[in-house]
Amino acid sequence: MQDFLLIDNLAQLKCISDPFRIKLLECLYDTSKTGQQLADELEIPRAKIHYHLREMEKYGFIEIVKTEQKISIIQKFYAPTAKAFIPADHLLQFHPDDQQEKSGKELKVQIDEKELPQLKKDLKKFLKKASSKSGDTQYEIHIETVKK
Repeated sequence: MQDFLLIDNLAQLKCISDPFRIKLLECLYDTSKTGQQLADELEIPRAKIHYHLREMEKYGFIEIVKTEQKISIIQKFYAPTAKAFIPADHLLQFHPDDQQEKSGKELKVQIDEKELPQLKKDLKKFLKKASSKSGDTQYEIHIETVKK
């Protein structure tokens, strides 16, 4: 068993993010077990256990460490491939400044100067209503007057 396994793609991260799969890894940490042993221990149908074991094996989180033949059935014993699973940095990068730039919108409107006070009142009402409906989102409007 390795000390750690680096999760380097989103498919792996998605696979290991399931709380039930984490529970299976915990059950396998000290002793390798078969799907049937896990099903008995967790009181869950064997088919469900085997589905999750196949997915975790596919992405390299567990491996078959031994097989035994019992009557006409081949039992596979599973164990984790590492003591810890660590996501690669590039999977968890987040830049709030980039997000803000991407989501920012700009609208340019030309309006008669006489109608500007009414527009400001209407926008203020709209923003107050929109901000309260969306929870903690705050909207802002910046009005610039341009002389022709």
